[in-house]
Amino acid sequence: MTAVDYFITGDHDSARNVLAAALRSQGFEVATSPLGGWSVTRGSVSATVWLGAFAGKSNQRLEYQMQFFDYEGQLVARLNRTNGAGAMGGVIGVSRSADVFTELDQAVGSELTRLGLLANVTHHP
Repeated sequence: MTAVDYFITGDHDSARNVLAAALRSQGFEVATSPLGGWSVTRGSVSATVWLGAFAGKSNQRLEYQMQFFDYEGQLVARLNRTNGAGAMGGVIGVSRSADVFTELDQAVGSELTRLGLLANVTHHP
């Protein structure tokens, strides 16, 4: 699993709104998961099943997770990518999933930094 922890200052609800907007700006849908985190998805399952990596970057089904923690009063948002993310697209799909995850990390980090909310970030291999 690959993950990024964003340590966020300020109001937690406002920070969640900023995070959701940053994820959506990259074409992802955000849905609340049963444990209170988010399911972050983009693309078509059927296109990916039928076409694999040929579904293209915007149509390949990609699924990531966002979890939330409290650390000494700060909101910690953890963006996760499982090792099998993009596997329906074969080797190309897995590679694309990693590339899109990096782009998503940069977009989220840039927006949090721009708004002065990012206290720290930790990347996990």
